[in-house]
Amino acid sequence: MVTEASLSHLLLCAGSVGEWKATPTALWQERIALIARAAQAGGAEWATIVPTQPGTTLEVEAVRDLLRDSCGGVQYAHRMVILAEGGVTVIVDPIADGQLRIVEAAARIAPSGDVTEDRLSAAVTAPAPSEPDLVIVLGDATTMPTSLVWELAYAELVFLDVPWVELDSEHLEMAINDFTRRDRRFGGIDS
Repeated sequence: MVTEASLSHLLLCAGSVGEWKATPTALWQERIALIARAAQAGGAEWATIVPTQPGTTLEVEAVRDLLRDSCGGVQYAHRMVILAEGGVTVIVDPIADGQLRIVEAAARIAPSGDVTEDRLSAAVTAPAPSEPDLVIVLGDATTMPTSLVWELAYAELVFLDVPWVELDSEHLEMAINDFTRRDRRFGGIDS
């Protein structure tokens, strides 16, 4: 099944938690607005940001505090959720270990019943209603960040060899344009 690429959820894997902690408040506000504008321009209502590399517990807490105090973030499980420009919801998930996110999601849903693929998918991506359509990874295309495990099942990947602090609207526009030109097969092959 080949379908035209449509974007409802964008995921950006960018920077380490240490870099995030060192990112000034004004630059965080700019980054969130930039990502929200790019997501909205691509038709997405959701954008998630995850780090490429982990940080210490103190660094993670410092990032959460900054996003809550300066960017209007609300904590949802271990994530911070920000309603940004144009109605785009930006989720910032400071947990860089994708396997840990899956384990935590399974632990949250296990007490209420069976852990199924659908329930686990919903818990891993929550509060976003779906898995990402596009995953943009800042960094070398030969290295897959450990923060991405579940999110890669059916997503299209675009690698940009640009550091977190240099990300701009042209980079995001280029990645989204690349995505929209693709024919999505959702794991299928050409016949």
